[in-house]
Amino acid sequence: MNLTTHYYVLSLGDRTSRLYEAFRDTLIDILNKGFPIESSVGVGGTEEPARRDDRMREFIRTADQHFDHYLTQDPLRLVVVGAGEYLSLFRTVTSHHDVLIGMVEGDYSATSPHDLGKIVWPIVKEAMAGTGEKAIRDLATAEDSRNVASGIDAVGHLAGSGTGDTLFVEDGYHMKGGIRETDHSLIMSKDLDIQEAIDDAVDAIIEKVLEKGGNVVFLESGSLAKLQRIALVTGG
Repeated sequence: MNLTTHYYVLSLGDRTSRLYEAFRDTLIDILNKGFPIESSVGVGGTEEPARRDDRMREFIRTADQHFDHYLTQDPLRLVVVGAGEYLSLFRTVTSHHDVLIGMVEGDYSATSPHDLGKIVWPIVKEAMAGTGEKAIRDLATAEDSRNVASGIDAVGHLAGSGTGDTLFVEDGYHMKGGIRETDHSLIMSKDLDIQEAIDDAVDAIIEKVLEKGGNVVFLESGSLAKLQRIALVTGG
């Protein structure tokens, strides 16, 4: 299962566990089919430690089982956040190690989806980049040899054409649009603001590159200004 800008976030807390559907740093709270999950694990302080551990383990196992419903419907990768003891237990009980991107330690059960998105998205970006500093050096080399496409029109035309492509895109760059169903070409509406995270031509390009086994590197806003905010180094 490829890494994409579309993924899940599971937040484990003492009293509530939530599941979010994420598009880059935008989180949508799932309020259906088992989520959020309420718990009394964090209530009271006189319970025997062994009993509390058993209840925590069962609580996390339930969250993992409920998550399976969504994974079956829409198989995406997962980031898990929670206190250290919750993350440790999750590692021992989950049946979804193969889709796990990473973990963030801390109780974020009271954190807004907006703020939590800013916390988890860097984990996904780092995992997607893969090639790190070498990829950035390759971009400079490609520019010198003119072996790079820039701008969303040119990149959209070439995206997914090769198996070794590396896409560079400014974090926060969005363009209303998507992929046409008939011929899989890029369609854009430059005059419209993004209203739905899934209607994003930039993310559609990212998906095409990743589907071919390419790499995606997100850079600071403004760093690709001379390349019109997005560039593709083709690998054949």
